[in-house]
Amino acid sequence: MSAFTRASRLGGGRKLLDGLLSALRHTGLLGRVSAERSDDEVRLRAALSRSGWMLTDDGQLTTVAGADLETGGRAALDETLGRLRGSGADPALAIGTAKDLLEAVAKFVLEELGMPVPKAMDFNAIWYVARERLGILPEKVDQSLSGYKQIRAIHQSSWTIAENVNELRNLQGTGHGRTLPTGVSEDLALLVVREACSVAEYMLRLLEKEHGR
Repeated sequence: MSAFTRASRLGGGRKLLDGLLSALRHTGLLGRVSAERSDDEVRLRAALSRSGWMLTDDGQLTTVAGADLETGGRAALDETLGRLRGSGADPALAIGTAKDLLEAVAKFVLEELGMPVPKAMDFNAIWYVARERLGILPEKVDQSLSGYKQIRAIHQSSWTIAENVNELRNLQGTGHGRTLPTGVSEDLALLVVREACSVAEYMLRLLEKEHGR
């Protein structure tokens, strides 16, 4: 199945789900101003969460995890980038989603360049090879360039961001039944998410510009 076909199927399913949720909001079963949610709404939210989605307080659907990133190709990555940039999700969930996005982007780069990703390949290895294939390893920066040291430092920073998002998610993010430490505020989580989105977008732009993908 092509990436376009997979993305089209995802889009069709999303439209159907959006329609159903719209009907539920119209009948007042979702998005009600209430201190407590009904049992039906709680079950619906839990089922959506297991599939990588969440409902905002007013009953709108948003991506919260990387479930669709594995099968949706570039279209799903772009959609998730957009959603994360305006994310209002809770900090742990947002950081978990940022990590999923970064991993999916690195895998997408390798697959688009004809390199299947072995299951045993961990986050760090995937990102190292993806950066190598895109020519942005710090040690590969042309020393004759004006601003060479700064460019090298920026490329190193892009990896530092990815590495630390992954480690923070593994320590305290979603997927481990934990809540974030008090030191990670909503504002800090938003900064983490936006930095991760910038790095992910940079990788995708390089892939498109240098390799026409």
